[in-house]
Amino acid sequence: MQKSPLTTEEMRIVELNANMLGITHSMLMQNAGREVARVVARNERVEGKRVVVLCGLGGNGGDGFVAARYLQEDGAEVEVYLLGSENDITNRDASLNWDILKNLHEIKREVLKTESSVKACKAILEADILIDAMMGFGLKNRVREPLLTAVKAFNKSEAKKYSVDVPTGIDSDTGAVLGTAVRADVTVALHAPKKGLKSAREQVGKLVVVSIGIPKEATRICGPGDLSLYTGPRRAAANKGDFGRILVVGGSNVYSGAPALTGMAALRTGADLVSVLVPESVVNAVRSYSPNLMVASLRTEILLQENVDTVLEESKNQDVVALGPGLGIDSETVSAVRTMSEKLGRSGKRMVIDADGLKALAGSEIRFTSENAVLTPHWGELTILLEEKPDESPELQDRIEASLRASVKYDSVILLKGPVDVVARPDGFYKLNRSGVPAMTVGGTGDVLTGIVATLLAQGKGAFFAATAGAYVSGRAGELAFKNLGDHITPTDCIDRIPEAMRQ
Repeated sequence: MQKSPLTTEEMRIVELNANMLGITHSMLMQNAGREVARVVARNERVEGKRVVVLCGLGGNGGDGFVAARYLQEDGAEVEVYLLGSENDITNRDASLNWDILKNLHEIKREVLKTESSVKACKAILEADILIDAMMGFGLKNRVREPLLTAVKAFNKSEAKKYSVDVPTGIDSDTGAVLGTAVRADVTVALHAPKKGLKSAREQVGKLVVVSIGIPKEATRICGPGDLSLYTGPRRAAANKGDFGRILVVGGSNVYSGAPALTGMAALRTGADLVSVLVPESVVNAVRSYSPNLMVASLRTEILLQENVDTVLEESKNQDVVALGPGLGIDSETVSAVRTMSEKLGRSGKRMVIDADGLKALAGSEIRFTSENAVLTPHWGELTILLEEKPDESPELQDRIEASLRASVKYDSVILLKGPVDVVARPDGFYKLNRSGVPAMTVGGTGDVLTGIVATLLAQGKGAFFAATAGAYVSGRAGELAFKNLGDHITPTDCIDRIPEAMRQ
């Protein structure tokens, strides 16, 4: 089956999620090297031929180390040249495979640390077959020495030239040449073609895609890979507000806990500033939950049309609006939510809509933008959004199909909560989240999820990524709470475990 091109981020997500399934990076490296060698051996008569493999210090170099072993087994005279110091090999599995080569006396091995040592290496020009395993996907800066000289020598050679995954010097997302780049006859893409290869055909040559053992499920699950987009170190020069300003609009004269839980979850997920806008009747109650929340009053007992302008004005200084927790379904509130949602959606404001906010959308013609909006219904709320009679015991496939229909109808990402969460987007792609425990059926965990997703959405990586990572974190926090407390967990127990869940 032909696989769609992947961005650098998407490929890293798939690899990390495969690891969660037990398919380790070491296994993928072994498979990758074997498949590269198979492509070379299938296209060339390698027996007795001089095959030179140029390897970098990362995972791409490790793939080259493995390929060298298989090609030597096929009868080639193999030489491996490491560009840089072996002490600087950054990938643990690559380091292990370099050590294996040290034990094999029939594969020539040499370290080229400098520009001059590369220039003195005659093997590059004299090889019958050259393999570029210097840099894989993810390169964003110009190629530096000694790789720069190696790339130039590689291109001058008369050998048949192969690149592993991405020709060195190519931005794998855009196809841009970063100073200089390898011009390969054949590029062996691992698992799937990288997005930028389509724009770099002169450097790519013939593109061959090989399977390296990543199961289909790794592309369909929410896991550590999705979370990895949000867990990097913060910049030393970061300012207050750089990591999310969240506005929670919720509460009513009946419900005070829901907006507070959403706000507290947003703070624990890493938001810098969380404002909670609630009816006058519950202001003091919400303030009592945490001094860290900035709570303001709508000056009415419930959300009304007269509050719409206040919310819209307040939202201008916020990155994300979380709308719905505890609002209630008074007819005037429903009318206000529709007006507010339509105007916020038209403005392109990033939004997470949950609970009573979802019920207000039913029957409307409101559409959002799938890059900016996440709707988080449970099954009953989803059938209300679709204006369909609910199936009391839907199969997983029914839940997937309904989520996809709703994502198209509202042009938004749908995060359908349940035993297995479904995250769907309008182009037909979806993911499943299996983290979580049955004890999370306790009321309020959905409000926690809303706060988590809102904070991740503020990072600007798009609604789908925020929803997949948010679903995974919410479930992991519940699992960690359950580990200590069993079936007696509360939403605040889950909130307390969010930081630990994000370290997983």
